[in-house]
Amino acid sequence: GVVARETTLVVTITAIDNETPSVTFMGPEGNTRTIRVMYPEKLEGVNVGDTVAITYAEALAMSVEKAPAE
Repeated sequence: GVVARETTLVVTITAIDNETPSVTFMGPEGNTRTIRVMYPEKLEGVNVGDTVAITYAEALAMSVEKAPAE
C-alpha cells in the first residue's frame, strides 16, 4: 500500500544561503531545519526573521510478502 500526506507549517526564517541555495527555519516547536530550495527565485523578497508558510509532502510505499520456507 501507499500512504501520502501533505503538511503546511508556519515557520520563521533564521538563515538564507543564496549560493547553495538553502534556507534555515525554526518550526512551531522551536526545532530548526535547513533545506535546499528547489526554486531560488521564490526567495526574492524573503528575509531572515520573516514568518512564512511552507508545504511539504511525504509518501511511504510498503509491500508485505510471505517469507520463503526454509
